[in-house]
Amino acid sequence: MLAVGCTLLVALLAAPTVALVLGSCRALEVANGTVTSLPGATVTLICPGKEAAGNATIHWVYSGSQSREWTTTGNTLVLRAVQVNDTGDYLCFLDDHLVGTVPLLVDVPPEEPKLSCFRKNPLVNAFCEWHPSSTPSPTTKAVMFAKKINTTNGKSDFQVPCQYSQQLKSFSCEVEILEGDKVYHIVSLCVANSVGSRSSHNVVFQSLKMVQPDPPANLVVSAIPGRPRWLKVSWQDPESWDPSYYLLQFELRYRPVWSKTFTVWPLQVAQHQCIIHDALRGVKHVVQVRGKEEFDIGQWSKWSPEVTGTPWLAEPRTTPAGILGNPTQVSVEDYDNHEDQYGSSTEATSVLAPVQGSSPIPLPTFLVAGGSLAFGLLLCVFIILRLKKKWKSQAEKESKTTSPPPYPLGPLKPTFLLVPLLTPSGSHNSSGTDNTGSHSCLGVRDPQCPNDNSNRDYLFPR
Repeated sequence: MLAVGCTLLVALLAAPTVALVLGSCRALEVANGTVTSLPGATVTLICPGKEAAGNATIHWVYSGSQSREWTTTGNTLVLRAVQVNDTGDYLCFLDDHLVGTVPLLVDVPPEEPKLSCFRKNPLVNAFCEWHPSSTPSPTTKAVMFAKKINTTNGKSDFQVPCQYSQQLKSFSCEVEILEGDKVYHIVSLCVANSVGSRSSHNVVFQSLKMVQPDPPANLVVSAIPGRPRWLKVSWQDPESWDPSYYLLQFELRYRPVWSKTFTVWPLQVAQHQCIIHDALRGVKHVVQVRGKEEFDIGQWSKWSPEVTGTPWLAEPRTTPAGILGNPTQVSVEDYDNHEDQYGSSTEATSVLAPVQGSSPIPLPTFLVAGGSLAFGLLLCVFIILRLKKKWKSQAEKESKTTSPPPYPLGPLKPTFLLVPLLTPSGSHNSSGTDNTGSHSCLGVRDPQCPNDNSNRDYLFPR
């Protein structure tokens, strides 16, 4: 493994010389006898053939889209400040006889290409492209030099032809990659025409790490009825992604239109809709989504185009006409949790916004409404007093018919009664040794017992 890592490191360090190793980037060859020039230069055309030598009168005709003719003494034609549209064949005649043809090619050297490579799905090949700032000349061609580095076959050099798309205004090259390959590629783009050539900087990529999906498609943001702080967001996988084998994970971000700070939510794999619960009431929000392979293979896609949405707004409550004398007022709630979410120092307030177009209430209507309200209040007071009087009389009647309690309601006062515990000595038996009788009387009311020391008479006097 260490040897493999060293091999890859050496190959990457040698990347700046890839174009030289694979082949030099040279200007395209032109046909024999073709005169090439840059725009703005002075060009001298020489009519071929021995007949045109000397001071013969030569007639020149341009065979391009514009009909132009010249007559010269001698076999040379001088063109000053030539342009790209001067490209074409120039015919020279001597006594109405065609002597020869001189092709002229005026071209602009290509600009330095800036190559970028991408892979939109782990199942497809990689593509490298370049968008020139201006339309290249018809003779401009592009080819990509590539070096493939892996652990089995070592290094392999190859070339990939690149095609120019008039619709996309770009050169595109396709690099074949098998599914599951983890090889490194080093590529460089060579752009050339008849008057010059330029080569791009080397680009290094790994087959799996370069995977980058297209942004999610069909993003929709909608309000939810009855939820003034909710927004429903839904989207779909991009067309270039095949969900049959690989799924996407997503991230969602949103912000109010006046804010520059996004709130970012990580979402579950294959989740294609969610609900924002903390949107600001009545405020338009900007929402975007991006995706990445479910096992973090490759890179995040670019954020989808911005889509805006506003939470549900309740219809304003209207006050029936003829009740208030002032114009109708509607309460507008400020944004909840504005300070917590976005750090604003503005405190939540309630603003009263007058409704335009309200008319003053006529005086008769106001008097009728006021009289009705006063009559209703007096009627309520009368009913309450009537019920209070009725309840009071009923309470008095019930108190008279109620009998007094059989015992005083005050606190009980204890009654002390002195009970002798022992009888006089004269009443005892002379022997004084009746222990059985004294023990059997403890705690029991026995009228035949002379030594009755019970306290029943104290608690229940007779």
